[in-house]
Amino acid sequence: MNSPLETHIQNQVLIRPTKFSDDLKHNNKTFQHRADYYEMIKYINTFLDEDTNNRYFLLPGIRGVGKTTILIQLYEYLTKEKQVSPTDILYITGDNLKRMSNSSIMDGINSYLDIFHNATVESIDKKIFLLIDEAQHDKDWSIVGKILYDTSKNIFMIFSGSSALELEYNADSARRMLKMPVCPLTYSQHLKLKYDYFKNTISKEIIDLIFTGKLPERNLDIEILNIYSSFKNYNPKELECFMQYGGFPSSFNQNTNETIKTVIDMINKVITTDIDNLKGINGQTTYLASQLLYFFALQNPGEISKGSMANHLDSNKMTINKILELLEKTQLIFHIEPFTSSAKRTTKPFKYYFATSSLKHILSTNLGNANLEAKEAYMGKLFENYVASSFFNLKNRSETMYNTYYDANKKNVDFLVQKGLETPVPIEVSWGKKNKSQVKTAMKKYKAPYSVIISNTTRKIVKEDNVIYLPIEIFSFM
Repeated sequence: MNSPLETHIQNQVLIRPTKFSDDLKHNNKTFQHRADYYEMIKYINTFLDEDTNNRYFLLPGIRGVGKTTILIQLYEYLTKEKQVSPTDILYITGDNLKRMSNSSIMDGINSYLDIFHNATVESIDKKIFLLIDEAQHDKDWSIVGKILYDTSKNIFMIFSGSSALELEYNADSARRMLKMPVCPLTYSQHLKLKYDYFKNTISKEIIDLIFTGKLPERNLDIEILNIYSSFKNYNPKELECFMQYGGFPSSFNQNTNETIKTVIDMINKVITTDIDNLKGINGQTTYLASQLLYFFALQNPGEISKGSMANHLDSNKMTINKILELLEKTQLIFHIEPFTSSAKRTTKPFKYYFATSSLKHILSTNLGNANLEAKEAYMGKLFENYVASSFFNLKNRSETMYNTYYDANKKNVDFLVQKGLETPVPIEVSWGKKNKSQVKTAMKKYKAPYSVIISNTTRKIVKEDNVIYLPIEIFSFM
């Protein structure tokens, strides 16, 4: 008679995959692939064709960003496109292993190898794939990955799960794995998944415009209108809705109240489960983490000293610093530093932003604050967060080194973006009318040949007196 673990592994290999196609559809509409999927495909193809050291991957991300969907899509690619036998792929989840058989990830892998290959990790002589979802439920997942990587070159493994994975892996694993964070959707990714596939051919031109000052040769506003016209049931206020409720694929099939509940539940789970399970973390720390997120949601984007945060939350700077580090690792927030010398940078406060503007909006809405401000002023705050997260995502997905800073001078601009060691580009963000005095001051200060104002007040790209006016609708396709 099979043990609970053996039964579970057999079901995962022989029965569960027959349900995968249903997991990749909603109302008979198949989900589109996001960029992270295509990135993983490249590594899979290399592994199938040759020996490679790139066979241990970590896909951490905020709950609800679509990591499980990516794993299942990769399973479908392996079986349908590459004709890999289902018995050469193990898809398991750490929570189900615990719940159904009280077993570890290593127990599940050993059982799979024994049942389907009559082999061990040391003796497996064919290429197999391990897709481990919700890996954070096993505290030893990173040790398992290290052992598998060091023992066999025939195992390609992906460990996916909540951003708690970022908090747990050890140095030995870090040297062997390739970490590929799954971030909230960008606006163009959002459009692709919601309105079916379209090829974003203008992203490179927008990046070139920002970092070289060279205007595109074609009318990008017309290109975008053509893209929108190809969508069925396109919402003319899609960008505004995205800044308030987007970033998570689940929002496509939910109304705004459902999206708010889903995101608030996700944030609470990150705090009460992912962070709370760490050693040295207590209930007071997780309570402060929640309060700090709401504090950020209600603030204007700007410099906030850790001392001010500590006073506001009746805590101390050491605790606040620890919480900020944890929240950044969970990918709920990120920071940008002042543009100054390395020595002075450590003495100045950081600016903190949410991973996607919708997190700020939904937390504000949950407190009722979103209804208290004038719409233009409030949308301006969301817009600044959106621009900051767009540059943050660009840095994460680009092979070229980009950095985003804030301007610590008086009469400052919102951002200074820099490619490598090149002259920084002053960036001003405007929801509503904005004059060019700040960018002109920054151009003189940093000897920048041009600057950029990203605004919702123009539909076309215009360059006047070395100031480039870039519509938000075009910037959003970066």
